[in-house]
Amino acid sequence: MSAYSTNTTQFKDCKLLLAALAELGFTSDMVEVHETGKQLFDYHGRATHYTDEAGDKAHVIIRRQFVGGAANDIGFRKGSDGHYEALLSAYDRSCGYNEAWLGKLTAAYARTAIMQKAQKQGLRFAGTVKLANGKTQLRFLDVRG
Repeated sequence: MSAYSTNTTQFKDCKLLLAALAELGFTSDMVEVHETGKQLFDYHGRATHYTDEAGDKAHVIIRRQFVGGAANDIGFRKGSDGHYEALLSAYDRSCGYNEAWLGKLTAAYARTAIMQKAQKQGLRFAGTVKLANGKTQLRFLDVRG
């Protein structure tokens, strides 16, 4: 048995979440988006009930065949506060879909949000600079003239 754990995220915008997932290799044909939560399944194809007796449901779903091997579905369930929480199984966390992966997803989400905001403000992406502290800084040019 590979129970799900819920992981709080800062994700509120579905389109940004989808763009971040795409940056990590999950293209639009691999990700389902639902207005109401849909059932998640384990590696045997059975409905899971780890976080909810009525069934684990999510609004954004990566089905197990796209996760790999004996994986379970990965889900993102939208909470009443508008934030998505990640539903990750113990098995999938042991295969790399863990806190480090969520950190990469969060960074991709933030980059996408910054790029969209900059574009709306008339800025053009000019590249990245690696700082002495190991962080990466995004650089933009004002093209409004």
